[in-house]
Amino acid sequence: MLNKFRFISVALLTLALSAFAFGQGTTGEIEGTVTDSTGAVVPGATVRIQSTGSTAGFSRTVSVDENGYFIVSNLQPGAYRVTIESSGFDSFTKTVTVVVDRAVPVNASLVPAGTTAEVDVDTSGAVTIDTSDTKIDTNITKDIIEALPKGTTFGSLLKIAPNVRPEALGGGFQVDGASGSENVFVIDGQEVTNFRTGTLNSNNNLPFELLQEVQIKSTGFEAEYGGATGGVVNAITQGGNNDWHGNFGASFRPSQFQGDPNVFLNRYGVGAGEFEYSDPVKTEGTDFFPVASISGPIVKDRLWGLVTYAPQIFENERNVLFFDTDAPGRTVIDTETYSSTQRTEQAFGRLDAQPTSNLRMFGTFLWNPIVLDGSLPGSTVGYTGTGLSVSDYAARGGRQNSNAVNGQVTYNPTNWVVLNFRAGRSFLNEKLSGAYGVTPQTRYLCSISGDPDSVPGSGCSAGFNTGDNTVRLFDVSTRTTFDADASFVGINAGGRHNIKVGYQMNRLFNDVESGYTSTGYVVLYYGIPINALGAPVTPTPGNLGSGLLQRFGTVGSASSTNQAIFAQDSWQIMNRLTLNFGLRVEREVVPSFGAPQTTQNIVFGWGDKPAPRLGVAYDLTGDGKTKLFGSYGWFYDRFKYELPRGSFGGDFYRRDYFEILPARGVAYTDYTLANILGGRADEVGGTCPIVGGPGYSVCQFDFRIATNSTTADIFSTGAVDPDLKAARQSEYTIGVERELGNNFLLAARYTHKQIDRTVEDVGVFNDQGSEAYIIGNPGLGLVCEISQSANQPCTKAQRDYDAVEIRVDKRATNYFFNASYTWSRLFGNYSGLASSDEFGRNSPNVNRFFDLPPLGYTANGVPDNGKLATDRPHVFKAYGGYSFDWAGDGVNRTSVFGLHDDPVG
Repeated sequence: MLNKFRFISVALLTLALSAFAFGQGTTGEIEGTVTDSTGAVVPGATVRIQSTGSTAGFSRTVSVDENGYFIVSNLQPGAYRVTIESSGFDSFTKTVTVVVDRAVPVNASLVPAGTTAEVDVDTSGAVTIDTSDTKIDTNITKDIIEALPKGTTFGSLLKIAPNVRPEALGGGFQVDGASGSENVFVIDGQEVTNFRTGTLNSNNNLPFELLQEVQIKSTGFEAEYGGATGGVVNAITQGGNNDWHGNFGASFRPSQFQGDPNVFLNRYGVGAGEFEYSDPVKTEGTDFFPVASISGPIVKDRLWGLVTYAPQIFENERNVLFFDTDAPGRTVIDTETYSSTQRTEQAFGRLDAQPTSNLRMFGTFLWNPIVLDGSLPGSTVGYTGTGLSVSDYAARGGRQNSNAVNGQVTYNPTNWVVLNFRAGRSFLNEKLSGAYGVTPQTRYLCSISGDPDSVPGSGCSAGFNTGDNTVRLFDVSTRTTFDADASFVGINAGGRHNIKVGYQMNRLFNDVESGYTSTGYVVLYYGIPINALGAPVTPTPGNLGSGLLQRFGTVGSASSTNQAIFAQDSWQIMNRLTLNFGLRVEREVVPSFGAPQTTQNIVFGWGDKPAPRLGVAYDLTGDGKTKLFGSYGWFYDRFKYELPRGSFGGDFYRRDYFEILPARGVAYTDYTLANILGGRADEVGGTCPIVGGPGYSVCQFDFRIATNSTTADIFSTGAVDPDLKAARQSEYTIGVERELGNNFLLAARYTHKQIDRTVEDVGVFNDQGSEAYIIGNPGLGLVCEISQSANQPCTKAQRDYDAVEIRVDKRATNYFFNASYTWSRLFGNYSGLASSDEFGRNSPNVNRFFDLPPLGYTANGVPDNGKLATDRPHVFKAYGGYSFDWAGDGVNRTSVFGLHDDPVG
């Protein structure tokens, strides 16, 4: 035993000094104690565990230790047959279901040989209590996936978790009060969260045919999980095993089965009452979801494979009526039919290998681009003119390429040591819109504010517009991850310890060019002098008007490497009390898209984000049927790229002002980008006036100066608080679980979560009335120093979530049901990284919450904190089903089921 602890100490030190990736748990474990009929332990008994059903291939044999205890870790979720044998005893066989991050208890009482027939118990659908667990999570197993009504992708079932709310204006899925941009999404341990918004990419909302289990973590999760102040959503894919399986079929979703769209408000005039509610045109078409899958042994007991192809095809058609006016009494003057097809490819392959009993590997490849062929006009296009032609819309579309490769190796040098290594890389190019059918050329507009018709040769009339030129050439992001961890299980030292330590690395890269920064948008104001446009320039005598050249877009590249080290211990004392300790530390880099010579990254060092995790669970009755538990922890957000892309040099927005002079020409085509700029280099902050420049521009404004500039002037460019603190949330939970009867569970919990601090762009004024924008912590640091100098309020971010949840879960041979009721309160002035207050804006860290000092206060100077927009005080959820076994043989079955979700308040 002393040698074991020496080895653990060396391993802990080695991992603490090394580097690794932001991986997430993908496996569970089976543990138990083997005794005889008198209750005495049976050391040395053989335990064989083998996968069954659709579970990825696995087989391993271990021996029971001197205390009668065994544990087998790193098991893919699914069904397993556990066989326990010992000389002089009848064998014991039990089938159980393993779920992610849970320990399934298998306690066997062996009987003398010949006393009875072999014991064979199937509890694969059982509801059990893990008496060592102190977290809140929901595991959607393969059985539940197949039993419940659902959509075609796993996102449609996340709402069955009691604390998950679908919120269209809150970033997608709100978990325990946190907005959708605060979640982390993972597939087979590889994070697939959108690098910019923190939401789930539509490419990675996988169809159910690829999945074995989906887990939603929300409260008290272990130190190995980071980057989320909301939930962690784990999707685990299927694998092959020793039995051949196939799945071939298709499903359809006709538009006739879908509801009609809601009416919209059509304002046909600017006077009082000049509006009406109009019915939008319903989109027709049939969605098609074919699937072909085959899995089985390549080399029996050693190598298994699975290949699945399950594309998602959405066909849309819209008949648009065009009217002579948008006012009542309108008549139809034209009818056009537009169509588009969106196809999400989902091709997946997985190999699982077990060369020896102690060595297991798997590798996956996912190819999942989205292709959009054609696009549809908006629902109001018929009221506002003919717009683009059918052929113009048919030429539009885009392609969002996406793929991911992932692999893992697990090695058990002994029964009590598990070494795990995982690496992966994902690729995404977000150009689904603005990619096809738009020509990258200079756009011209002759403004209705001017009078081009009075200037012979102008070539345009008021309102003339050559059309959109906003093009997304590429928006490539890659994520490379590497994980290494070591687990030491069943260590006896004042109780039983399961220890895990690890290192994680998560490297992001983004390269983007979108907008019209290289082509420009020229607006000409014939007959209007340049100083009327806001340029402080004296008009030239004899001018014919003026104009502006606008260049806007996002251009640049950046990368960052984030690292973490964690250690956690589940310490079970006297088989009834479990203490869960964990600590996570991270080093995070927030990158700059600007030149490295003039801008700087934000760096949070190893000591800036300490995340302790504490939990306690107690088996109240000593029989594993009643558990009291509680947890406390700190959780940190990890920066998305929305802020650095917009504020640290990625966004480009400049305007150049010029005059229309007879010597330069009168036609709008004479005012090209090359002529206006004349090859003059852009200066940081712009230049106005420009005297003697090579081009026509006499004034340039720069509206996107990098806030992280090394020479930032806080009141002209904005600045980053030099003492910026990482965003943090703290939480605690207390709860109870009670097994009421056979496979019947009652659970209750109370949870409190609060934002301790966040990061936003904050608008402040100094005592001279000068305005500054600070990337800082609302209510702390530099924000308050400047605000207080001007006797202005210093608003602190607040979001408090309190919830009481009650849940019942029942499993039986032919039926199951689950029901929950949640009372909650979401209070404060800050909805999170996704802003439901701004009609669903997903701009993490740069929303409008604190842009002006008066925001967050009433006219009397009192904070107006209150219930937030996504406060849902009463939520009732229930689902269940019943299976009719017509022939009594378990083969010919018909199932009926239902799902109910009712948020109230």
